[in-house]
Amino acid sequence: MFVNGAGELDQKHDQDLRDACVMLLDRAGCDLLTICDITGHSYRSAQTILKHYRARNAARADSGIDRLEVQVRKEGMKS
Repeated sequence: MFVNGAGELDQKHDQDLRDACVMLLDRAGCDLLTICDITGHSYRSAQTILKHYRARNAARADSGIDRLEVQVRKEGMKS
């Protein structure tokens, strides 16, 4: 269980974690075939996930993730 933006419990599923893994592997520079090998997604499914979730502005997104990482290291994850 996770806490959503409204502060309510939000149940996540294995598929949510697989989709997040696709994005993390993409950020790490893995090619699409490698991502499919690791996650078990079809090529088309992995393409769709990247199409919907890949940052529109990679530099701004990376900067935001860097700030989030500092915040989590400083205060930890709160649920």
